[in-house]
Amino acid sequence: MAKLRAQYGVASPWYLVFLLFLAYLLSFLDRQIIALLIDPIKNDLHITDFQFSLLHGLGFGVFFALFGIPIALAADRWKRSRIIGMGIIVWSAMTVYCGLARSYFQLFLGRIGVGVGEAALAPAAYSLMADVFDRKRLPAAMAVFSMGSTLGSGLAFLLGGRLLSALAEWDRSDIHWLAGFADWQLAFMFAGLPGLLLAVFIFRFPEPARKGLLDTSPQTISRQLATTFQFMLGRKRLYLGIFVAIAATTAMSSGFIVWTPVYLMREFGLSPPEAAQRFGGIFVVAASTGVLCGGLLASRLQPRFGQSGYLVVMLMAISGTLLSLLPLTLMRDIDSVSVLIGAAVFFTQSLAAVSVASIQVVTPNEKRAQLSSYFLLFVNLLGYGSGAPLIAAITDFVLGDSAQLGLSLTVGAMVLLPLALLAVCIAWPQYKVANNYAMAPDAN
Repeated sequence: MAKLRAQYGVASPWYLVFLLFLAYLLSFLDRQIIALLIDPIKNDLHITDFQFSLLHGLGFGVFFALFGIPIALAADRWKRSRIIGMGIIVWSAMTVYCGLARSYFQLFLGRIGVGVGEAALAPAAYSLMADVFDRKRLPAAMAVFSMGSTLGSGLAFLLGGRLLSALAEWDRSDIHWLAGFADWQLAFMFAGLPGLLLAVFIFRFPEPARKGLLDTSPQTISRQLATTFQFMLGRKRLYLGIFVAIAATTAMSSGFIVWTPVYLMREFGLSPPEAAQRFGGIFVVAASTGVLCGGLLASRLQPRFGQSGYLVVMLMAISGTLLSLLPLTLMRDIDSVSVLIGAAVFFTQSLAAVSVASIQVVTPNEKRAQLSSYFLLFVNLLGYGSGAPLIAAITDFVLGDSAQLGLSLTVGAMVLLPLALLAVCIAWPQYKVANNYAMAPDAN
C-alpha cells in the first residue's frame, strides 16, 4: 500500500473506490427513477403499461446487455478512467435528455442511451481496482464498490422520492423557461446532472500500470472465446441450467423492482414520494441482509454439501421468493404487504449473493472472465430485457386491468420461479460432480 500511496497520494486508492461507489449509486438513481414516474409519463405520452415497460426492458436492458462485452474489451486496451468517465457522461446526459422528451420515441432513445452509458461502468471499474489494490485489499475494495448495486437500488428510491417531493412543493411559476416542463421531466433532469460533475473527478484519476498482461491480440481473444464456448457445450446441463435459473429470477426481480412502487400507488393510494420512501427503506434493509445471509449460508453449507451448497441456497432463495409473492394480493393492509415485499427482496438478494460464485468455482481460472461475459450477456439480455415487459403484458393483455398489478406480480412469479427451480434441478447432477477449481492447488 505504501507504493500505491506514493503513486496516487495518501488516500487515492480508496478515494477511487469512493468515486466508483458514487458512480454506481448515481447509475441506479438514473436507472430506477423511471419506476416512480410511470403514471405521469403514461398520462402525458398516452401509453400503456406494456409500452412503458419497454423503456426499461427493451430500451435500457437489451442495450445495456449488448454493449457490455464490446465496452469490456475496450477497457482491456484503453484508459479505463476515461471509459468510465465517458460512460457517466453518456448516461447522465441521456437521463437529462429523457427529461426533454416530448414523445414516446424520444424517451425510448433516451433510455437506450442510459443503458449504453451504464454498460461502461462495471467492467472498467473492476479492472481498474484490480490494478490499484494488492491481492489482500482487493476483496474489501470490490465489496465496497459492489455495495452500490445493493444499496444503490434502495437509495435510488429514497433519493428519488425526496426529489419528487421537492419538485411537487417547488413554486416555479415565475421561472418562465421551466413552465413547459412537467414534474417527471424535471426529475430526469435533476437526476442526471450530478453525474456530469462526478465524471470530472473520474477523468482526473491517473491510469495505473496494468498487471498480469498476457497475449491479447484479436486472434487470441477470438480463439479463447471459441474454446470457452466449446467448454460450456461439454457441460451444457450445468451451465444452461444455472444461466436459465438466474435469468428467470433476474427477470422476476427486475419486474418486481420496477412495478412494486406502482403497485403501492395504485393499490393503497400512496403518492410517488410515499411509495418511494416505503419501498426504498424496505429495499435497503432487506437487500443488505439478504446478500449477507446468502453468502454466509452458502459458506456454512459447504462442509455438508460441498460445492452443491450454492445450489441449495439458490433453491431456498427461489422458493422463498415464490412463497413471499403468492399471497401478495390476499393482503388488504399495507403493513402486511410491506412484510411480504421485504421477504421477497431478502430472498432475491440472497440468491444474488451466490449466483456468480456458483459459476466461478466450477470454471477453470483461465476461462472465468470469458464465461462470465457469456453469463452476463445471457442474464442481462433475458433477465433485464424481459422482466418488466412480462409483468406489464400480464396486466394489459391477460388481466386487462391496470388496477390488478399485484395479481400480475403473483402470476409472473408463478411463471418464472418454477422455471428457475426446474433449471437448478437440471443443473444439479453435473454440478455435483464437476471439478471445484476454487479448491485446486495453486499452480505455483
